Amino acid sequence: MSRSRPELQRWAGRFLGDLDPQARAAVLSLGRGDAIAAGGPVVNVAGQVVVLLSGWVKVTASAETGRSFMLAIHHAGEVVDVDALAAQGGAQVTAGALTLTRRIPAAGFAEVLAAHPSAREAHCRAQCALLRDATRQWITGLAPVAVRVARTLLKLCRGFGGRRDTAGRVVIPLSQPEIAQLADASLPAVHRALTGLQDTGVLTLRRRAIGVVNLPALVAAAGTGAPLAAHEAELPDYCPGCPRPPASGGRATPAPLDRGTEEAV
Repeated sequence: MSRSRPELQRWAGRFLGDLDPQARAAVLSLGRGDAIAAGGPVVNVAGQVVVLLSGWVKVTASAETGRSFMLAIHHAGEVVDVDALAAQGGAQVTAGALTLTRRIPAAGFAEVLAAHPSAREAHCRAQCALLRDATRQWITGLAPVAVRVARTLLKLCRGFGGRRDTAGRVVIPLSQPEIAQLADASLPAVHRALTGLQDTGVLTLRRRAIGVVNLPALVAAAGTGAPLAAHEAELPDYCPGCPRPPASGGRATPAPLDRGTEEAV
C-alpha cells in the first residue's frame, strides 16, 4: 500500500513514519478505519490498538480528589494502546480535532511487530519516548510554575509545529485550563504565567489558541540552562536496545500536520 507524500511527512519522526513500506502496509491493512469528530471518544473497546492517521488526541484522567489531569497528547502517526490506558485507571482519550484512526486488534498488531523488525523497533522507540516524556514531566513538576508553563509550551510547539498562522507562527490549539492540566498547576497561576509571556511579547493568547511569537524568548523562559533542564537533556532520545532511526541519528522532526483535519478545534 503506497502512501502519499503529505501522509508520510505528517508521520515523520513517529511510529508510522519510522516503518519501512512493507511494515507500514502490514499495519494499515489490519482492523478498520474510523473518523472521530472533535471531542469524540477515541478509545471505547478493550483489546485494541488505535493508530492515528491524522488529527490529534488528548489523554486525561481524574485523581481521587476529582481534579483532572492531562497525561499526554498524541499526534498523527502515533499509537494509542487501549489496554495500557485501562491499566492506568480509567484514562480517557478524546479527539482534539477531526481525527482519522485505524482500530487494530491487539493480537494482530502483535503479529505484525513479530514479523517486521522495523515495526518492532519503531514501537519500542515509541514506548521509550512515552516513558521519557513521563520522566521529563515529573522533573519539570519540580520547577516553578512559570518555568513549567514555558516547558509545556515548548513541548507542544514540537507536536503542533506544522500548525501555523498566516504570519508563520506556531499555534497551539489548547485552552488555558488544558495548559494548566498539562503543567500540573492551578489555573490562576498558569493564567499569570501566560499573561506575563504575552505582556513581554513571547505569546499571543486567544480562545483555545496560543500563538508563539518569539520562540527564543520562550526557550529562555523555560530555563534551559537550569539544573533541572540539564537533567532532562540527559534522558536518551531512543531505546538503547534498538537501532536508531535512519539518517539523522535521532528522531526526525515531525513535518507539518494536515491543516484540513487540524482546523476543527
